[in-house]
Amino acid sequence: MAQADVELKVESVAREADTLAVTYAVHNRTSRAVWLLDGLWDFGFGGQPTLDPHRAYVDLSGGQVVLSRMLIPVPEDLLVEAPEVPSVSRVEAGATATRRAVVPLPLRTSLPYPTGPAETRELSAVREVRLRVGYLPDAEGLKLHEGKDSHGAVTRTPEYGPAVTAQRVLDSGPQPVSGPR
Repeated sequence: MAQADVELKVESVAREADTLAVTYAVHNRTSRAVWLLDGLWDFGFGGQPTLDPHRAYVDLSGGQVVLSRMLIPVPEDLLVEAPEVPSVSRVEAGATATRRAVVPLPLRTSLPYPTGPAETRELSAVREVRLRVGYLPDAEGLKLHEGKDSHGAVTRTPEYGPAVTAQRVLDSGPQPVSGPR
């Protein structure tokens, strides 16, 4: 499956009150379904996992702002009890899924496995944002575990090892921030 067969199109990047919102669409032009790795978890104060339909990881390293809705690989030099694996949502062949990534302002580093100091950046210092979205081609042998989050929402989560190998990443390239900053 060529990556051009699954397209990411950012529709807007704008400040909305005290958040930065990125509205985007993923169009599946392939003849098979794909699974977006876009169901990121919020563990809240009590530690109970809840799917957050708008959450995105925030990486501010290297002078860039990168929002990611994907499976972030565990760094090789880090041991974790359980990797953070997003829940998936299915996009049928020929279909388009429209989603929003919403992050609080000021922007703060928010990654499952931070490798450096946390950074904070005011939106006024940001000229452009990059969005990355991960997906899995629907294939025989793709094993999904069904469950429920702490609010009872049904979740489907792939196994880490096969998912980290099979994941394809769509990258929006730099996108300008519109509206008042």
